[in-house]
Amino acid sequence: MRSTFKCTFLLVEGHTDRIFYNWLIDKSVCQSVIIAGKPSNKQLVIDVLQKLENSDFPGVVAIVDADFDHLIDDLPSYSSNLLRTDTHDLETMLLNSLAFNKVLDEFGS
Repeated sequence: MRSTFKCTFLLVEGHTDRIFYNWLIDKSVCQSVIIAGKPSNKQLVIDVLQKLENSDFPGVVAIVDADFDHLIDDLPSYSSNLLRTDTHDLETMLLNSLAFNKVLDEFGS
């Protein structure tokens, strides 16, 4: 992939994450890539990010669901290129957003 695309790769856990984050990235300089598999998509994304960083693969960042990480007192620091959602997952972030309130105001009864 690096030979055909010279910019940044955004690693995400699944199809719905990719759809959402594609709205936020400039696709001319960043390409999102779904990393999914067993035992968990999140752990696989973290493992792939670590392998790429260890092989001096430039221009890679990953976003994973926080899940229950915020409840753990001592979060492991995997990488400065690894971002976690502010809440449990992308869906709960959307529910907590002002955008959701605007949708309810507009379409709710």
